[in-house]
Amino acid sequence: MKPSKPNLVLIMSDDQGYGDLSSYGAPLLKTPNIDNLGRRGMRFTQHYAGSPVCTPSRAALLTGCWPPRVNMPNVLNPRQPQGMPQQETLLSEYLKGAGYATGHFGKWHLGDPAANPAHHPMEHGFDTWYGIPYSNDYPEIPVYDERTIVDTIVYPGALGQDAGNGDEQNWLNTSIFEHAIDWIGEQPREQPFFAYIAASQPHEPVASEFQGSAGGPHGSSIEEMDHLVGRVLDQLQRMGVRDNTCIIFTSDNGPWWVGDTGGLSGRKSETYEGGIRVPFLMEWPSMMRRRGREYHRPTCHIDVLPTFCEAAGIPLRADRMIDGQSLLPAIQWGRELDHVDIAYYQGDTLNALRHGDWKLHVRRQSGLSRHTGLVDWSPTAELPQLFDLSRDQEEYYDLSKRYPDVLAQMQARLVAFDAALKADRASHYGG
Repeated sequence: MKPSKPNLVLIMSDDQGYGDLSSYGAPLLKTPNIDNLGRRGMRFTQHYAGSPVCTPSRAALLTGCWPPRVNMPNVLNPRQPQGMPQQETLLSEYLKGAGYATGHFGKWHLGDPAANPAHHPMEHGFDTWYGIPYSNDYPEIPVYDERTIVDTIVYPGALGQDAGNGDEQNWLNTSIFEHAIDWIGEQPREQPFFAYIAASQPHEPVASEFQGSAGGPHGSSIEEMDHLVGRVLDQLQRMGVRDNTCIIFTSDNGPWWVGDTGGLSGRKSETYEGGIRVPFLMEWPSMMRRRGREYHRPTCHIDVLPTFCEAAGIPLRADRMIDGQSLLPAIQWGRELDHVDIAYYQGDTLNALRHGDWKLHVRRQSGLSRHTGLVDWSPTAELPQLFDLSRDQEEYYDLSKRYPDVLAQMQARLVAFDAALKADRASHYGG
């Protein structure tokens, strides 16, 4: 008996660039399983993470809101007491309330359970969790199996010692996927499930049991992940539930020191396109009337929650502003949707705003220095900058002086957007 509600599998890699898949133009990488999601379903060409860095991007994915709205604008470190606020409703909580089995496998990074047990994933709607609480580049990384720490990875590189090329955690990403595959296989056919698989790779230190990719260690990590995605798909096929399962593959933000942005300017932590535009592929046979479509309008991580909830027949909270929109009309019929605004927040600061094909940049900042850990400010640039992304996705040509009326409209729009969001946050959190 097939469940009336779709199964949902959300796979998110860590620091994988827009161009780090064969189907997005990677010349050196072979990713047939992930690419095939687009061939059997839909490939999105202008999809945005919720942020150019880890924690806020994951907050956007699971709440459907821009990170500052839910008080999660910055990356969290170990032992910080802050985490995902209990008053927010995560995708896992919506689905669990509707009868879904919910499992999280991999990186959480929305609060350290050791610092505050209220920030454990199982306190936010997940029935089970196997994985790590934050990124894989800290001196000690605990591995949780539900509420028990079952291993601790020691990473000397975080202390400036010989990093061992990440060898001490070569097994981690495979273990994350294997736990997810086993859990999916345990679900009864009539039980709808949500599996959130948040890979630890290719975030540095790059760690993989695969070797020999033409793309070097970074490429081997991604090709290993492609193999693991293939194993997830094989499990769904064996169970006879693949046609009624939505499978998404994406990344949390752009690439860090290595990796391919697909020719876009900027990298991880930057609000230029290369830091926040990511691959997004979806297979959903029971929902899609045609296979192999490409969708070229802007979409974002904040759209996943309303899409999944609409597909499962779950109403959203009436008392919470949700920034995302359901993608079902695009998925089912190929209709173009109007994503009114794409916000490019860096922490609490709205660096840029996209409206239609226009993108306004009012603050420019580069990423963290690999050597000092400090913020490297870009060379002095004339600001604001105005780009027409329909003709200049690389953000090479500032058109602010050519279109002063558009510039003024976009500036007013950015200020109003940010003020409205901050007022909403203040109403929920004070201050």
